[in-house]
Amino acid sequence: MKKIILAVSAISLAACTLGRTSEPARFYALSTPNVEQVRGPSSRVNVAVDNISVPQSVDRPQIVIKHPNSNMLTVSEFDRWIEGLANALPIVISENMNMYAKNINARPGHGAMSDSNRGYHVSIDFVRFDTEIDGMITISGWWTITNNRGDIVAQKKTTKTAVTPDGDIDEPDYDAIVRVQSKLIAEMSYKIADVISELK
Repeated sequence: MKKIILAVSAISLAACTLGRTSEPARFYALSTPNVEQVRGPSSRVNVAVDNISVPQSVDRPQIVIKHPNSNMLTVSEFDRWIEGLANALPIVISENMNMYAKNINARPGHGAMSDSNRGYHVSIDFVRFDTEIDGMITISGWWTITNNRGDIVAQKKTTKTAVTPDGDIDEPDYDAIVRVQSKLIAEMSYKIADVISELK
């Protein structure tokens, strides 16, 4: 009789487990904040945004959160990027530059600009893409501008920080975090656009 009761209990537990639906994944995309355009269209220049790299720790579908005063990282299984950062960033940075500077025609990818056209290539090596719980969001990267001949005409490092938005007790506010990340990336994009606009 005990064996029968145990068997029935095991079957009931398995049925409950199978009937339970898993938590649905939430997907996020970087955005391009609205900005007032600067400069005129008289010296319009083509820009190709390519060769964007991000730290391996965040180069994954899941959003990664860093714990304060710790080497521990949390990878959220249910809060994910709709598109990989390395693929999404050239598109977002190009659009940020277009929205900011009237004289810039930026597009993602090396093939976006013919070598016969006057213009520049932008590559960025992100060295930090950190989001710290109850801390700071830090976006930092080395960016390089080259001309059509491959000559480096500018190379600088830009670091942008902001306070991490407060979340619930149980989990961070991922939507607010992505909005802040988008704002910091936009500010870096504007800096690059300013340098390009000053090039002769």
